[in-house]
Amino acid sequence: MENPIPERHVFSLQTAFGLRVGDALQDKVTGREDVTIQCAALKYPVSTSERGLTLVLTHGMSSHKESYHPMVARLLRLNVTGTRAGLIREIWSVDMPNHGESAVLNRTYLEDRQERGRKAGWDGKCNTMDFSSYLNAFLSIPQLQGHRVVGIAHSGSCVPWTHALTLLDHTHPHPFALIFIEPVFMFPSMPPTDPRAIHGAANVRGVLTKRDKWSSRAEAKRWLLGIKGAKTIWSKWDDLALDLFVEHALEEVHEPAQAPRMSTRSSSYVRPTLRKEEESPLYACLQHTVEPAELTRMCVALTPGSGNRAPGSVNGGVGGVHVIWADIEEFMCVSFFTSTFSPFYCIPQIQIY
Repeated sequence: MENPIPERHVFSLQTAFGLRVGDALQDKVTGREDVTIQCAALKYPVSTSERGLTLVLTHGMSSHKESYHPMVARLLRLNVTGTRAGLIREIWSVDMPNHGESAVLNRTYLEDRQERGRKAGWDGKCNTMDFSSYLNAFLSIPQLQGHRVVGIAHSGSCVPWTHALTLLDHTHPHPFALIFIEPVFMFPSMPPTDPRAIHGAANVRGVLTKRDKWSSRAEAKRWLLGIKGAKTIWSKWDDLALDLFVEHALEEVHEPAQAPRMSTRSSSYVRPTLRKEEESPLYACLQHTVEPAELTRMCVALTPGSGNRAPGSVNGGVGGVHVIWADIEEFMCVSFFTSTFSPFYCIPQIQIY
């Protein structure tokens, strides 16, 4: 179980891009279009128990589906050694449409959409509502029908789950429960002086100025670890997490030689699969803004014993909403969290760890 080997899948998802929160007539919104998008996913088969949980993992901004590999390995060990063997049925980890392997598969469409947007005066870049629609389509794949799905979202992928389950129409009965890991939730009344708003605005600007091209993965890793001893966020990462990032969040680009150059040699380099012009707007506050009533609806729908039917559930109950925060206090201290997020404690069946 130290090195679980997943199955690689690619799904063609029929979804819609260009949706906006609050628009009543989505089909008339500029830039809204129905599209078939490619979704790269990893499946870890665990047991044949139909009562076991199927975990669907979504990564944060600028990350990739393989980032969960260390966690999956530990979950599989616990599943085998625990007293409730068979608790997990399957684990799926999904790349967002412009991240990781999915970004490579969708490159032609992503670039075409941005070009059409520039010419027509609308934003052709993927937003979190696009992620919501994409996630909704993934949850409807035949492979998940009849499963007790638990959504596990990290950071910037928490809002897409929330919107998918509250703002968009869906025919699937999922999820059975939600686990948000370090969620990024902004609220409509949040002032620009709020530390989270300031941090998000800094990310929007900072992404556009960061380096995004290296001669090789080895050079990229050296840069991520820090130049001339300068500490970076990546230098604090677990070694395996960093190696997985270098392998799966970056891609090799080969460009043919351009005439009339003297040399006929093509150029190659490494760059992020998520282009920085696509990454930058994903940190804006509006991308992660939710109405408190929306959170309430989501939590009520997943309240244990609420009578909402979920596949394989006991007495029709579901598993609630859970929030997990990291041990290391870097972005937000505990006192700030408890004062700012105190409304969470009033929302039915939201558990905070």
